[in-house]
Amino acid sequence: MSKHTRTLSLPAIVVIVGALLLAACGGSSSSKAATPTPMPARSGTYAVGHDTVSIPDASTGKTITADIWYPAADGAKGAFARYSLLPTAYFDSKVAIEDAPINSSGAFPFVVYSHGSGGQSFVASFLTEDIASHGYVVLSANHDGNTAANQLLGTSVSQDVNDFLRPNVVKAEIDWALAQSSGKASAYPALKGAIDEARIGLVGHSYGGYTVLASAGGHTGPAGTIAPDPRIKAVVGQAPYTRRLSDAELTGIKIPVMLMVGTKDITTPLELDSQRPFDLITGPPVVLAVMTDAAHQSYTDVCMYLNEIPKLPDAPALVATAIKTQATEGCGAGFMPYARDLELASGLTVAFLNEFVAGTPNASWFAGPTATISAPDLTISIKR
Repeated sequence: MSKHTRTLSLPAIVVIVGALLLAACGGSSSSKAATPTPMPARSGTYAVGHDTVSIPDASTGKTITADIWYPAADGAKGAFARYSLLPTAYFDSKVAIEDAPINSSGAFPFVVYSHGSGGQSFVASFLTEDIASHGYVVLSANHDGNTAANQLLGTSVSQDVNDFLRPNVVKAEIDWALAQSSGKASAYPALKGAIDEARIGLVGHSYGGYTVLASAGGHTGPAGTIAPDPRIKAVVGQAPYTRRLSDAELTGIKIPVMLMVGTKDITTPLELDSQRPFDLITGPPVVLAVMTDAAHQSYTDVCMYLNEIPKLPDAPALVATAIKTQATEGCGAGFMPYARDLELASGLTVAFLNEFVAGTPNASWFAGPTATISAPDLTISIKR
């Protein structure tokens, strides 16, 4: 399968890529190191399809509800997907086509996205759609016991239980998707032959960051033990919550990992939740991307919700209030502009997945030696 990318015309990205090339080359113009290409643009070349699926969870006996995004057939047309917080509080995608036929060009790499505490499966639709547009099948489940609905209804589970349930959901998602693709199960026949089981990555935000790291490296807590999943090739944690993971558990993660965090994140600040895993995870590589003036919700759709939900006359006031509360951590004056949040969150994530999951590098500077590179709104540290 061929991969196509568009070039970001972003001065900061050019500075970073050029600086990383110099670091990789030791400043020598005679080095034979490959010249890195700029990071992918937010929108790839594939049309994007969307659907909602039901997945059995063997660990609880319950049914998991999940959103799936995938490369759609060329020329696919139809109604855009609607993401509903409630029947009267929703927004319509400008990208994903509901029930579009899957592109038949080959087996695609597979990514599981894990939402944060009090989130929902489509909370970062900008990102899940972008990843799919670059040639990935993406699955994102609601983590029952830790969703926005659970918070509103008072049905949230404890952190100890959450620590155990969340990685089991990720395992169930991978098991289900691979079974559909291999033909061993037929609940979703459109996926048959659509996933490459050797190319699996995870992306998680906040508590989802814990989830994807625990899935990769394992975790033992009061509610049980999670074994490392050897099928996972690489992990991206955005504003990750990692305090629940021990030093030994982090040290045991031996696959490529990228951690992203904003300097104004007060929920999962750099010093508490990203620096320690960066120091301990063995990778290689381990990448730490620090975004100047970004905050906890810089990696979700919350700032978009803030603008869109008030336009709906029947949206409950309770929803609008909850969104305004979340939006204080990343939206508005004093924070990185939201459009820039999305460019960096998506561009870096897709580049990392391309390099270490899809195996089609387009930002080969991730493979450079230990380095710390600074630009006006981004600092990237790489540890090998």
